[in-house]
Amino acid sequence: MCEVSPCCGCNYENSWITDCCSVEIYSESSKCPSCKENTECSGYICNECGNWFEYPEESREREARLYENYLEEKADAKRKYGE
Repeated sequence: MCEVSPCCGCNYENSWITDCCSVEIYSESSKCPSCKENTECSGYICNECGNWFEYPEESREREARLYENYLEEKADAKRKYGE
């Protein structure tokens, strides 16, 4: 199974957000533009919404989570509207 972003279930790319100061690096340099220290960029960026996340999600896990959310919303509507 392919991995997808946990927010939108879409493609993603490696993050360019520094681990030290959480600012974006605009070049191939490993120096943080804020604190001028050597740093690394971990995590990923969703190509759909731009959210940062640490670990991708298996698409089957996302489908299970969406189905669980659907069931919860259905139960909430039933309680609220007596459907």
